[in-house]
Amino acid sequence: MNPPNNSPLGGSAALEGVMMKASDAWALAVRLPDGTIHTERHPEPALAKRYPWARLPLLRGVVALVDSMGLSYRALSRSAQLAGEEAQASSKAALYSTMAVSLALGVGLFIVLPGFLAGLLVNAAASPVGYNALAGLIKAGLLVGYLLLIGRLPDMQRFFMYHGAEHKAIAAHERGLELTVANVRAMPAFHPRCGTTFIAFVILSSVAVYSLVPAQEVLWWRLGSRVLFLPLVAGLAFELLRWSAASRNPLADLLRGLGFRFQMLTVKEPTDDMIEIAVASTQGALSPSVAGGNAGGAPKNVL
Repeated sequence: MNPPNNSPLGGSAALEGVMMKASDAWALAVRLPDGTIHTERHPEPALAKRYPWARLPLLRGVVALVDSMGLSYRALSRSAQLAGEEAQASSKAALYSTMAVSLALGVGLFIVLPGFLAGLLVNAAASPVGYNALAGLIKAGLLVGYLLLIGRLPDMQRFFMYHGAEHKAIAAHERGLELTVANVRAMPAFHPRCGTTFIAFVILSSVAVYSLVPAQEVLWWRLGSRVLFLPLVAGLAFELLRWSAASRNPLADLLRGLGFRFQMLTVKEPTDDMIEIAVASTQGALSPSVAGGNAGGAPKNVL
């Protein structure tokens, strides 16, 4: 066993695959329809590595969110193409248009709507904390309901299993283990820096931030400010995520436990062939030798 590896590594599930992001490149591994593994590596330094200002507290959370969302969408589109779900790769304009529409729908459904519904039951001006706590509960209820609903779809169940494979591979890398299927299989499926945990922390942070917004008796401002201050909420949630993942005290343990509860909705135990994909993607992100894909033949970089 090697010493623990502190080099940053993140990732996301893709369609029949896994995307992994290192500090200077990202890799995508996908199981092709013929059963082989296609692995490709794309040199691309993270925004926080290219711009010093992007590493400032609070601001780095917004930068990381934008960076990861864009990359996840690109990897998902590419994996769909490789898996045969798309006849052609999406154009950049179409891809970012889809992202914009998805973001707008997400903001409307999970940010603005809970604030509106909470305002029907609690006077926001008289009790801002109570109002925002109720809005947070409604937001959590909508999110849980949505994830439970889509989680019943067979394709999403496989997607969530690849999510688990991604977590396990990152955990094995962080512990300095050799990236074999057996080693990765033994790792926990939940990870303290998961994006699902981040969403849970966004809900917590929103209660604190929005409770401090003045003039909440004005409806348009009360709802509009939820969008205006969303970057601050995301930045605060990111700092909370970093702190809870690195700290060992009762409060951090409580927050990690909350995050793991949410991850039960989006993370499932993977099969060994899914773990092979996660291993291939991890090695692709970490190794400059993986410059392209292997559309056919033996799987590349699978131990």
